[in-house]
Amino acid sequence: MDKRQQILDTATILFGRHGFHAVGVDWIIAKSNVSKMTMYRYFPSKGDLVVEVLRFQKKVLADQLNADIAAAASPMEALERVFNWHTRWFGSEAFSGSLFAHAASEFADKGTQIHTVTVSQKQELTATIEKIIAEIAGDERASALAPIVVMMLDGATLQAQLTGRVGAASDAWNAVKSLLQVEAMTVSA
Repeated sequence: MDKRQQILDTATILFGRHGFHAVGVDWIIAKSNVSKMTMYRYFPSKGDLVVEVLRFQKKVLADQLNADIAAAASPMEALERVFNWHTRWFGSEAFSGSLFAHAASEFADKGTQIHTVTVSQKQELTATIEKIIAEIAGDERASALAPIVVMMLDGATLQAQLTGRVGAASDAWNAVKSLLQVEAMTVSA
């Protein structure tokens, strides 16, 4: 593994477990087994490292989720796969809540690169879900329903983080299915 990736992986774990502000550069250097010079060659500041961790995680998570969705036989199955992916994530050893929510909370200043990356992650997830729902309920309803579905996922993520309930995503999926069924009845009436 190259040194840059080693630093990113170590920082991701430490930030996820302990928070961005609590983890100092020296801790990351020590756990990564790299020199200060190597650290600062790749990441001139801690802020640069935070941004790159978030960008890398955004890509990794989107790639995983998109691969799951692509294997679905129907739009409804694709949407269910989004929730199943979250269930697997909640049950993983690496789960400590949303790194993006943690970043948004610890770095609340809008307009920073950190804020921009956290917002873009949420926008891309919403767009992915909106595309799936459009196939189920049409474009107009999808734009209204997708943010609600994302809020359900956010709530499930927080529930899993706080209580350890791995099944929180399944509960959210059941609520979303009910919402889509009511939506279908309303549209057909």
